[in-house]
Amino acid sequence: MRPRALVLTIIVLLLGHTLQAQVPDIRSLKQKKAGAARQLQGRIPQRADVRRLFETIELGIVRSSLTESSRHFADQVFVNMSSGESGYFSSNQTVSILQRYLSSRTSLSFEFSRFSETGTTPYATGRLSYVSRGRKESAQVYVSLRYQDSRWVVSQFNVY
Repeated sequence: MRPRALVLTIIVLLLGHTLQAQVPDIRSLKQKKAGAARQLQGRIPQRADVRRLFETIELGIVRSSLTESSRHFADQVFVNMSSGESGYFSSNQTVSILQRYLSSRTSLSFEFSRFSETGTTPYATGRLSYVSRGRKESAQVYVSLRYQDSRWVVSQFNVY
């Protein structure tokens, strides 16, 4: 082998070893990701607390009374109602808007049917059936949460 070819071969081999040392293998990446997920779950309670809060909201909608749920709303909640209210409101204003909406309708049934209980913004959505002015109608309800002050709170409430 010529000296020039030998030098090039050595350079290629050295670069190959250097690149392999810098690129982590798939197993180590998966282990790091799993470790980070466990660490995050340790700091932020997930499923049970989230599910309980969605059940509380669901019950409040069925009973047409969310006044007991006001402590479960964030300081600022984004509300978007089919009746026209839209924007950021305080927890008390949000409860008032929702109470006004629910009191003008006779709730027939409501159940959250779709959930995403993991991640930083869990959500639930479902169909509300009600009677308004003698007519049976329905609306889609969407509720999302965020973790604030060591607890899950409602950060968005849409009825459309």
